[in-house]
Amino acid sequence: MNGKKTSKRIWIGGLLLILAWMFVIGCAANPPLTGDNQEKTPGSYTVVGIGPGDGDLLTLRAAEAICRADMVFCNPKTQQKLAAYVDFSGKQVVDGYGVLFRYYGRDCKKISQEEKKPRPPMDQEKKRPRGPMRCEEFHRKQAEFAAMVRDAVSSGKHVVLLSGGDPTIYGPDMWTVKELKELNPTVIPGLSAFNAANAALKVSLGEVMLTAPFKKEGSRDTIEQLAGHERATMVIFMPRDMQALFARLSASYPAQTPAAIISHAGVVGQEKVTMGTVGGFAADTSGIDRWRSIVYVGEAVGRAAFNPGLSLQSAAQGKFYLVGVGPGDADLITLRGKKVIESADLIFAHQRLKDKFQDVLSGKEVLTGYHRLFPFYGKPCAKVRPGDQRRERMSCEEYHQKQEEFAALVRAAVAKGKTVAMLDSGDPLVYGPCSWSLTELRDIETEVVPGLSCFNAANAALKAGVTEGKTSHSVILASGWSVEEMAVHQSTMVLFTMRTQFKKFIDGLSAHYDADTPVAIVFSAGYAEKERVMQGTLGTISDQVGTGRLPFEYLLYVGDFLSDGGRVAH
Repeated sequence: MNGKKTSKRIWIGGLLLILAWMFVIGCAANPPLTGDNQEKTPGSYTVVGIGPGDGDLLTLRAAEAICRADMVFCNPKTQQKLAAYVDFSGKQVVDGYGVLFRYYGRDCKKISQEEKKPRPPMDQEKKRPRGPMRCEEFHRKQAEFAAMVRDAVSSGKHVVLLSGGDPTIYGPDMWTVKELKELNPTVIPGLSAFNAANAALKVSLGEVMLTAPFKKEGSRDTIEQLAGHERATMVIFMPRDMQALFARLSASYPAQTPAAIISHAGVVGQEKVTMGTVGGFAADTSGIDRWRSIVYVGEAVGRAAFNPGLSLQSAAQGKFYLVGVGPGDADLITLRGKKVIESADLIFAHQRLKDKFQDVLSGKEVLTGYHRLFPFYGKPCAKVRPGDQRRERMSCEEYHQKQEEFAALVRAAVAKGKTVAMLDSGDPLVYGPCSWSLTELRDIETEVVPGLSCFNAANAALKAGVTEGKTSHSVILASGWSVEEMAVHQSTMVLFTMRTQFKKFIDGLSAHYDADTPVAIVFSAGYAEKERVMQGTLGTISDQVGTGRLPFEYLLYVGDFLSDGGRVAH
């Protein structure tokens, strides 16, 4: 019986991948039906995350949604970026409704004069201020947008709003999901600048604090407050004033703390990584493009495998790719990731991924048995504690042997000019079991193809902006090892559970959050047929879960962002 179920899942997964790819390449060949031959179907509204950087960081699922859309909200620059991958002909493309979140749901009469006079935003193209709109103008444009969408959906049209990066992380478009909740909108996850910057830096991350240089009254998750965690990496979005930012960081971190600035993440030919220290950047940030940058601070940055010199090696040499294939169904892989797989000569993949991408991998040399080899990497077996050894499936010596086998196979193939790819689920650099390979293979050219994290997919399932808490604008990614340490900030938290006992999480959170704090569990994020959300509060969720065994694939969210606009409010 289990064999039949497995075969059925493999068959369905392969079919989904084929259909998604057919949508991408067949969009132009199959224009939307019009007139009398168009079948009347219910309309829909979808916020589509299109990722950062180049257009090939679009997922297959996102490309399919754009292909089937009748009306597309996007600006000309976005349309041009995606034109090589999606055919916009025959669609109603609407410009002029981007970045309208400001003052949404607020009474203009109650907004202070100081808040009404923000620093004018910068024109990204001409690098000069453009005049800010008044509160009333924002409200008028918001109402116009909502009316257009409602009219289109009521007439049976499929409407999509293209949102850069991951729309749930400092995205300007999640207000539309709140406004149009009666339409039951869908959010398609997109890569964040965080995922693309991880790939550029080649840094393996565990605990992460995603934040921005804002200050929200009453919050406990400002840069200064978050800076006290040695194991966690701080990732700062929108560092508009680099000099002021590093002045703040230098007051909270030792001067020698590793730091990096990644500019134009995901843009081939423009992506730039600048390594340094907090003290060094505090002294000089000249030449850094602040408008397209993201900042990393923490000890993990010092262990990054970024090595620009190897990109100049002989063309006769091959290359090693660590490919993030996303969570969930096969259609959450990016176009770039799929292209690398198609061009690879040798592929390493877990059996589950080999089954999921069987159509793309057909006819290729695929080796299994080399997944999750990170335990004890770089550590003498004599220093391994007996307790750590008992938790693993192999002995320390066996792990070291398999690590050496893998490295030898890759080096031999690359020396022959072959392209080698290691496939890994999700974002391979966030709690990724294959990131050790980048450290081991520093002597050859490597590249990381960014992938959606299960975190990105779960955010989309919640249909809420995770950085839009009432008293918090930061998001902490943590695990069972650090839950109580990180919970002290009462920020939004996303817990990668990884078989940790559920009670341990609840006990750790309850020490710092009130019992009525909203909580959500996302099961099987990214799987169209299996994805499920359970919601409650910190005080009720244990009873809701009960005593049954939870699956491996679930994320636990805590934070008041869930109480306004997410599924909790529906």
